[in-house]
Amino acid sequence: IRNTIRAGQKAGIPVSLCGEMAGDSRYTRLLLGLGLTQFSMHPAGLLEIKRVVQDSHVSELAAVVRRLLHTTEADKYAELLKTIAQN
Repeated sequence: IRNTIRAGQKAGIPVSLCGEMAGDSRYTRLLLGLGLTQFSMHPAGLLEIKRVVQDSHVSELAAVVRRLLHTTEADKYAELLKTIAQN
């Protein structure tokens, strides 16, 4: 997902995630940290996702996701995932 987002940004092409993952608030902060800015989902999920997006600090999430992508330790990985979920 990260590579697709980066390629789209580099080429000036908007990248959107559609479907269940986009509408699942458990993934919203991770996706924001990966650089995703466009979500397409069933209307029933809009309010929850909007709340998560508004309550998130994208620059902080991006920093945590960068560390997450470079860690090789399972304990550290789990800790970073918790940080993302709580941001």
